[in-house]
Amino acid sequence: MSRPRVVLVDDTADLRQLMRIALRRAGWEVVGEAGDGAAGIEVAREQVPDLVVLDLSMPVMDGLEALPHIRAACPSSTIVVMSGFGATQMTERALARGADGYLQKGTPLSEVVDYLGDALARRGSAASAPSPEAAPTGAASESARTPSAELAELAPVALLAIDDEAELPVRWANDAARRLLGDGVAPRSPLGRTSGQLASFVSDHRIDADTTVDLALADLAGGELRAQATLRRGPSALLLYLDPSAAEAAALRHAIATTAHEIRGPVAVIRGAAETLDDALAADVETELVLELAGSMSRQARILDGLTTDLLTTAQAQHGTLRIELTDVHPADLARAVIAGRYDAELVVTDERMVRADPRRFEQMLSNLLSNAGKYGRPPVQVRVRPAGDLVAIEVADHGDGVPAGFRDQLFREFARAEGAPATGTGLGLHVVRTLAEAQGGTASYAPGPAGGAVFTVELPAV
Repeated sequence: MSRPRVVLVDDTADLRQLMRIALRRAGWEVVGEAGDGAAGIEVAREQVPDLVVLDLSMPVMDGLEALPHIRAACPSSTIVVMSGFGATQMTERALARGADGYLQKGTPLSEVVDYLGDALARRGSAASAPSPEAAPTGAASESARTPSAELAELAPVALLAIDDEAELPVRWANDAARRLLGDGVAPRSPLGRTSGQLASFVSDHRIDADTTVDLALADLAGGELRAQATLRRGPSALLLYLDPSAAEAAALRHAIATTAHEIRGPVAVIRGAAETLDDALAADVETELVLELAGSMSRQARILDGLTTDLLTTAQAQHGTLRIELTDVHPADLARAVIAGRYDAELVVTDERMVRADPRRFEQMLSNLLSNAGKYGRPPVQVRVRPAGDLVAIEVADHGDGVPAGFRDQLFREFARAEGAPATGTGLGLHVVRTLAEAQGGTASYAPGPAGGAVFTVELPAV
């Protein structure tokens, strides 16, 4: 193919510039660029390029959301997703939404260009392949056709057909729906008997042609399950689709956006401090200003380190690669070192025993709890080291409003955030605390304070 036409969609201008240079050197033509998914749809629609290179995590509209729109606008284009997420995490979702390939950011540019060329060639070969012969007629054609019910049974998402009647009786449910909702979705059973949330959703939107929302459903174990629910009006029944993975992706996208926001603040401070420090040193100003700027950079670097450490800890725990190096440590001394110069908290020690713990992970847990108290609680804040039978309890208590009763069961989940809470942090801090406590043979818990506020407790084995 001579001079393939390319559209680049990525919110990092520097990366688009590198891609533009590499592609032009390879003899390709970059005909359009965009910094978010919504703009990428418009550029792709205008240019109808041979190739679209699409980032996943972007503002305004992310790549997963934009992908099916670009595919609809450019059915003959090759679309390759390029992202910082691991390929095992996102490849299937990207391909399911219309992508032709997946590249991880950090791949050498020469390999990127080779991969894009191969992706173009593969799609071109598929388009030029001869059409399959017409299906045979008679009995052979009947055996070659797959019934629609069988197709629905193979669907990876839950699908229910519901009669548009007063009690919303279930007409039919596929295997994924039965696994998700249980035997209550038997034919003619009222939907409300299985799930009041689903029945309310269907009842409220039964006259709509197509509606999609995220719902919190009670799962078979009595916990909470989030799923994306889509209701469509078919010719003879209401069709209800439930996709838990889509809700997880939405939660992940929200967490990514929040994390990016949290990272930008420290980066801006460090950059501004570095520029100011450079000017200050050139002007030979007083030492006090230099020390203040250096202190700002150090504090913000610690914040960045905490954010990235929590993200890495969560990923390691999920993949079974979390490392814990246990040793005998004195929790009171470690707590004193964590608090010193960083947190406005009082240390109260009534147990001087040693514990078996990883000192680095102990600091990470306590820092997360103190940071949490600073964000959501109110002073005064106390760190208490007290006896708890064969364990030593390390408590962080504040005098804020505490945790709403309806949210306490979700408190230590990944990306959990109470409704109305300020959208700060990654939503991983408390999840990391419990993960690390359990990995060290201990526990992590929450209880309301006797006079109000929140008390978070980590208990570790005493030596």
